[in-house]
Amino acid sequence: MTRTSGPRRAAVALLIAAATLLASHATGRAEDALTAQEIYNKPGPHPVATAVRTNPCQESIAGMVAHIGVHLFGNTADLTCTQAFPYGLQSPIGVNTYYPADITELPSAPLLVFTPGINANPGMYDTLAKRFAEQGFVVVVPYDFFNSLAYVPALGVAVAVLANRDPSSPLFGRIDLGRTVFGGHSAGGQAALQAATVFPPAAPLIDPALRVAGVLAIEPGPLALGTTVTVPTLFLTGYNDFVVPDFAWVRWWQYDLMAAPAWIANARGVTHFSPVDGIEHYRAAGAAIAWLRYLALGDAEAASWFTGPDWRLPADQTYFSVHRNARADALD
Repeated sequence: MTRTSGPRRAAVALLIAAATLLASHATGRAEDALTAQEIYNKPGPHPVATAVRTNPCQESIAGMVAHIGVHLFGNTADLTCTQAFPYGLQSPIGVNTYYPADITELPSAPLLVFTPGINANPGMYDTLAKRFAEQGFVVVVPYDFFNSLAYVPALGVAVAVLANRDPSSPLFGRIDLGRTVFGGHSAGGQAALQAATVFPPAAPLIDPALRVAGVLAIEPGPLALGTTVTVPTLFLTGYNDFVVPDFAWVRWWQYDLMAAPAWIANARGVTHFSPVDGIEHYRAAGAAIAWLRYLALGDAEAASWFTGPDWRLPADQTYFSVHRNARADALD
């Protein structure tokens, strides 16, 4: 029988301890390496109720043109549309509503007013709106085909306020207007920024409970100024977006001039039309959901992606670049 000497036993013990420590650190790094997409872009805890009905966009001429266009830019999933004109024969102006089907079991639900891009059909955002509603949000999608100015999200706010006051509505008394977020894509992101300029001072005149918590601006159009926005804002851009390049106005006179806490994240492999691709193909959807959970649900885990000296989003390999301004730094 071979016996291990004292020094040799000590060396073996040290090697085992070192291996255990390295394994522990490796596990920690693996957990830290999880992206916001992997954590948040999955079905939420709430089933979704909506009266919205969609069909393949290819069923109309306008829809077929849009379908071909987004596929030329790399989209994988087929577009879905409602019957809003010119994709169908229904009114081109309206508001689609999504909400947690178990909303009566919730104390209240925050409001997300999400405006589509210019010329886009609201049905193109159906899966994205449902993913947001699964998180516990009432989501209204206002539209008028152009979807470019603040009166469009204002239409969404009006519908939500009326539903919250209507005893016959399933949303009666269930919407927490004090946690209202404006969001949008492209021209709709521009309209969301405009709404975040107009609504904070006017909110008490519309409803005493109304308060704007922040903005989710996805690849926003140029007709909005950061200097006029007074609420926290996340800008999501795409590295492959040639319509709203990350280096252009979204930085020059929006993010760079923000008068409020602001973040900007440029996602790899994302084009201007990725937000209307299948939900699993929009690589920044996870960060959008984390932002909404931080902003309106008080989710501490989601907050860690945006706040604190070791905020997690910069380490997310989904993004080519991530920045936050001094006002966002001051929240730590």
